[in-house]
Amino acid sequence: MKKRILLVAVFQLFLVLNGCSSDSGNDATPEENKGEIKADYISDVYFADDFVVDANNNVFVTGQISAEIVSYPFRKIDVDGKVTTLKPLDFVYFNSSKISTSKDGQILLIARNNNVDSDKIFRFGNNFSELNPYYTMKPISSPLANKIRLISICDNNDNTYFVFDYNNRQMKRFLPELNTDVFVAGSEKNEIKDGTGLNAGFGSVTKIISQNNVLYLIDNLNTGAASTFVSSNIRKLEYVNNEWKVSTLISTTNENGYYSDIAFDSNNGLYVIVKGKGIYKLNLQDNTLSLFKDGEIKLAAGNKDLSVDLRYAESLKIKNNDLYLLASYNLIKISDFQSKFNSASK
Repeated sequence: MKKRILLVAVFQLFLVLNGCSSDSGNDATPEENKGEIKADYISDVYFADDFVVDANNNVFVTGQISAEIVSYPFRKIDVDGKVTTLKPLDFVYFNSSKISTSKDGQILLIARNNNVDSDKIFRFGNNFSELNPYYTMKPISSPLANKIRLISICDNNDNTYFVFDYNNRQMKRFLPELNTDVFVAGSEKNEIKDGTGLNAGFGSVTKIISQNNVLYLIDNLNTGAASTFVSSNIRKLEYVNNEWKVSTLISTTNENGYYSDIAFDSNNGLYVIVKGKGIYKLNLQDNTLSLFKDGEIKLAAGNKDLSVDLRYAESLKIKNNDLYLLASYNLIKISDFQSKFNSASK
């Protein structure tokens, strides 16, 4: 009789414990992960100025890593999200630098705030431990020309590069195999003007990307000594009838909603970060924007969680179907990003 009472007590205890375990699992787990997007990694980069993704899915970053302005290294983020410093750079000469990849895996850099060497394209060497001048842009022959100041660069996927000279408001093309550069377009006036060659006008081209031998630009116009914002524009640069033609696709005069970055996905969809609003898609048939994702998203990678407000995302790259996003002081990789964003919104 005592044995039977003991067995009944043990059985009841088992039911109670099992019931608690089942309830806990059903209530906590789905609620905890609801709306969360799984990222491949979330890597702290602090103030990143620019980044590129190479053929092996390694990310290379320029930018400041602490409040101390002397900390300005060139870094690598591997496929697992591990950050490694490759070469320390002098903040005074290399802050706000922009970088580009090349077909053979090299990384090129322009030092846009370096008054002495703003006309140079630099190249990393010796396994990224060295940075040396690679090419100096040809000075403009006009007696009124300013010193060349390169502020953006883009690999055209054909071993040539497009650069924008801010001081002279010109687009030029660098041809390494010929060790020369050629004029593309630009009136040398601070203006947004569609046209060809010398008849086309630029403000400040902060972003250049290449898609199927057509260049897409973010061109912001500011005027006056106080650099008053006038407009932000997404523009197209293409070779038509033996001339480089510039046309404006879409513009905004809202200083709090300017275009800060653009990127194509594998299906030729053009994504746009609209500052203060979120990530949009630009329909190239009618040049209209439609919202892709805005507001706050929850991310998780390993044991790291992060909430990001996409209204203040800074930059993005898309390779195949993987999104590389710079936001909230982090570089975030999200593979198969369209599916994950879609699932999280349901």
